[in-house]
Amino acid sequence: ESMGFDKDGNGKGGKDKKKEGGGGEDGDGMDIDSDEEDAAKKEDETKKDSDKEDSDEDEDNKESRKTPIRGPIPSKPGHWGSCIRLVDPSNGCATLDCIETNPNEAALCCASVRFHSRGGEALLAVGSVTDLTLHPLRHTTSHISLYRVVNGERLQLLHRTQVDDGPVLALTHFQGRLMVGIGQTLRLYEMGKRQLLRKSELRGLPTMIKTLQGAGDRAYVGDMMQSMHFVKYDSATSKLILVASDRVPRPITCQELLDMNTVAVGDKFGNISILRLPRGADAGAVDISGNRALWDSSRDDATPRLETLCNYHVGEIVTGMTRASLVAGGSESLIYVTVTGRIGALVPFTSRETVDFYTQLESCLRSDAPRPTGREPQAYRSYYAPIKHVIDGGLCEMYGKLRYEDQKKIADQMEREVAEITKKLEDTRNALL
Repeated sequence: ESMGFDKDGNGKGGKDKKKEGGGGEDGDGMDIDSDEEDAAKKEDETKKDSDKEDSDEDEDNKESRKTPIRGPIPSKPGHWGSCIRLVDPSNGCATLDCIETNPNEAALCCASVRFHSRGGEALLAVGSVTDLTLHPLRHTTSHISLYRVVNGERLQLLHRTQVDDGPVLALTHFQGRLMVGIGQTLRLYEMGKRQLLRKSELRGLPTMIKTLQGAGDRAYVGDMMQSMHFVKYDSATSKLILVASDRVPRPITCQELLDMNTVAVGDKFGNISILRLPRGADAGAVDISGNRALWDSSRDDATPRLETLCNYHVGEIVTGMTRASLVAGGSESLIYVTVTGRIGALVPFTSRETVDFYTQLESCLRSDAPRPTGREPQAYRSYYAPIKHVIDGGLCEMYGKLRYEDQKKIADQMEREVAEITKKLEDTRNALL
């Protein structure tokens, strides 16, 4: 017990006895014990501080992990953030220039335009909407901004034009001018020194304009609910005249012009349709914006109707389509993409023999091909409207996955050989890819 330890070794007995004795020769032992306690307390405080700092860092790391890659979710409706980015596709789409839009301003569309008054220089037109809310659909202001690409490296703002009558959802180049879809109004602009100058407009379209293309003296307008409208521009009177419209309501999501009288469209229900202008419809065009608008628009035959050439249910929302060839020297096909990232193609047949072959093969596979979901293929492809003049390529591809006995059975029905049918399918695939 001389060093202040008790017999049991717990370090308390000697200490208590010395306290009761009021000091003595063992005072040095008491000082040593108190120093050790102070050191232990300091170590405990240091550990607590370090643990607190570690917990703060852990919370910061957790918060950083919670932050989504695409940025935080807007705090409330009407809050937007957009940018205009100039990229170089030859260098892995490297960013050359990036311009942030104003707060709560959403850039919804853009187009390359060449104004004749500007000498044919390629400019970038951007349509934006401020404080846009989707449900209900309202906004504060809409603008059309014109940018110039300087030395192919950066964007230079030329001017901004505020527009009324609705949000700007579609832009396109049209005869050396800029055609804009503003709400339910189709408008044609010329470039001015400080802003765009209004030259002509067509009001009274059924719903908001979603897609827009131009070719020659015609504009092809797709709206959100009432499908397609063909519009003709009369340069002599500087008027936009409605030529024809579709009789079937379709919520258009994308379109692609096939020729002057034919356009392919995709709607939000997953359908692809091909519409054509009837022959001689230009002669019966009615100017619904003139003095005879009330009288002429009241007639049932005032506006000719578009003919539906083809109809096909894809099953997913078609977000874009274009006419292109995927192989050098190959024929053009209609390439489309869907909201889930699927890429598909509609290949035109050039001979009656090919049409008869695939029609017969499709009819045989409708009854012999396996059905994992139990649904009839033709009924599925006709989900919203009857399938018309389109062969189900996915069903024809099932021929190669059948057993040889089933393949032989279908070949006998078609009076052909199995190898001949397989080669025909491979030739069609190779012509596309």
